[in-house]
Amino acid sequence: MKISKVETIKVKQPTKEFYERDALAMVGGAEHPMEIVLVRLETANGEVGYGECVSYGGLEPVAASVEKVLSPLVSGEEASTVTRLWDKMYAATFRLGRRGVIISAMSGVDIALWDILGKELGAPIYKLLGGAERRVKGYITGGYYREDKDIPALVKEARGYRQAGFDTVKLKIGALPLVQDVRRVKAVKDAFGDKIDIAVDANNTLDFNAALRMGRELEKLGVIWFEEPIPTDHPELSAELARTLDVPIAGYETAYTLYEFRDFIERHAVDIVQDDAAWNGGITEVLRIGTLARAHGLPVIPHYSAGGVGFVASLHAALAVNSPMIEYHLRPNPFRDGLAGDAIRHEHGEFLPPSKPGLGITPDERVIERYALRL
Repeated sequence: MKISKVETIKVKQPTKEFYERDALAMVGGAEHPMEIVLVRLETANGEVGYGECVSYGGLEPVAASVEKVLSPLVSGEEASTVTRLWDKMYAATFRLGRRGVIISAMSGVDIALWDILGKELGAPIYKLLGGAERRVKGYITGGYYREDKDIPALVKEARGYRQAGFDTVKLKIGALPLVQDVRRVKAVKDAFGDKIDIAVDANNTLDFNAALRMGRELEKLGVIWFEEPIPTDHPELSAELARTLDVPIAGYETAYTLYEFRDFIERHAVDIVQDDAAWNGGITEVLRIGTLARAHGLPVIPHYSAGGVGFVASLHAALAVNSPMIEYHLRPNPFRDGLAGDAIRHEHGEFLPPSKPGLGITPDERVIERYALRL
């Protein structure tokens, strides 16, 4: 089961199809269309595994990292030695960084390796990891900023999530003055009362004082968590927020690997741990993060924002570490439905475990053909 081929497929939606923004984009952060790097590994016996790398505007460097840096490290190796290969990639890229492009690239390779292993052994990944065959409650990330989305439109959006069977929704905050953002959250709360639980996400945009003021208002509204209130560079300030506020602090998917999550977990800088298999180092690393979180009595609620392959990878990990919930979105996204196939199934706001070997995905070649970037 030696790895014989490593390929990347860069898929990207045209900018005009990406019309909603979070606070980071609104206040001057990088704006980008929906895009991902698919990793396709093939073994000498013809088995194929898929992985996903989140790129956030870095398609070319992420793909190049897979093809030029990581491919030589894993080619010819036994695909079944997944954790050994993760450690090999990590050690060999020490001088290239411990965040961003390299870790995203490693994430895709690692997910593809787990996909191959599950297929070779004829079992879904979560079963190989000892996870229970159970449903996982989903929550919907929404409430993005859009020029034509006023408060009535926001309430209508939340109603659609409720009608789809989900009773927990996350709203974006941080781009508007505090009073206006609080007004948006309160409008959804007033419209649904106890029928919907509300979380919020500031996407790292607030300073400590602004986050403290916002947190006080969120406590009054019964918000169930306050996600990434401040930049990931300041775990000590997040720890101070967590100590001061009653609303739980959640995050930080913008941290990378076990070692950066260790700083947040051991400093008590988060009350809820959010990781992402396509971003934080693959299935191998989110399992390690989950174990550390468990040792500190913290729940893991995986993050999601990009393609379906990454979501399914995080779902397998969620089943393995007994996560109480997982993030999802219902915005139009061909890279979710088109690349995961029937591996993503939800009923009454809960996700069913994938049933096929490996990830259990069935990528639609028509979607790849339509959106793949050509040289």
